[in-house]
Amino acid sequence: MNVQTLLQSPPTVNYLNEINDTTSPVAIALPSFSVIEVAGEEAESFLQNLLTNDIRTLTANTAQLSGFCNPKGRLLSLFYVIKREQDFLLVLAADLAESIAQRLNMFKLRSKVDITVSPELKVMGYLSQAPLTNQATDFWSGVSLNRELTIYLPGHLHRYLVISAGETTIKEESQVGAENLWASADIEAGLPMVYLQSKEQFTPQQLNLDIVGGVSFKKGCYPGQEVVARLHYLGKPSRRLFLAQLKTVDIPEQNFEVADESGEVAGHVVRAAMLDSGTLICQLSLKLAAKDKKLFINNNELSGLTALVEDEE
Repeated sequence: MNVQTLLQSPPTVNYLNEINDTTSPVAIALPSFSVIEVAGEEAESFLQNLLTNDIRTLTANTAQLSGFCNPKGRLLSLFYVIKREQDFLLVLAADLAESIAQRLNMFKLRSKVDITVSPELKVMGYLSQAPLTNQATDFWSGVSLNRELTIYLPGHLHRYLVISAGETTIKEESQVGAENLWASADIEAGLPMVYLQSKEQFTPQQLNLDIVGGVSFKKGCYPGQEVVARLHYLGKPSRRLFLAQLKTVDIPEQNFEVADESGEVAGHVVRAAMLDSGTLICQLSLKLAAKDKKLFINNNELSGLTALVEDEE
């Protein structure tokens, strides 16, 4: 089975709790992600001047989470930035790929760099109870073999993000998983993502990028850097990332409003996925002042609200 076949295969594993019943890895096609290739002799300095994280800390076959902000410090996109031997890959939400590639090209000027949304590279993942053999054991590091690059990501399960040319043979012992599995594992791991509907909605701190290693406060300037740094050094965020559960089968869209019991806006949905057949797991950017109130999404009350950072009040 290759990646294209995986896209067309009906999933046999739909929810995270089902992985506890299998010793086989679960292979998941991830069509909601796309890959931008950034190549050229000035690719590293180009990205270093634009993204929130320190690109120069990357070595071959390693990755990091990094943001791309507008001048007001609001996130246009989030990337898994992966360094290969000769270029960089930016893994991002597919619905943003073309517009973000165009935006990056606006900064190109005379830089010796090429920026393209790759029509060839596909994204898939593995979830497993046990580590996969011959793979990296340090988070954000990877292994490159036969036109396939595999990055080991943080999470409660063993998680491997795979970038391939679509010709990869899926491990024979693997079961097929729904993309919902990957989203719910991402949410549990505290890794956010920005989509078209949440573009320019959040600052890095509102998505905990400063907590999960997605922002460097020691590197040089980038768009929005003054706003992000001012909040870090002179203030504190009024919003942070939270997890919660919701009894419903209707998945709210990204940036959907979270309301308190008086109807006031308390925050927004970052992403949500099915935890089991009747329960959602939600990643929320909430006002800290609202965290002890009853909170609702579309009139359904949230439960199990959990902060992903220690209390800052």
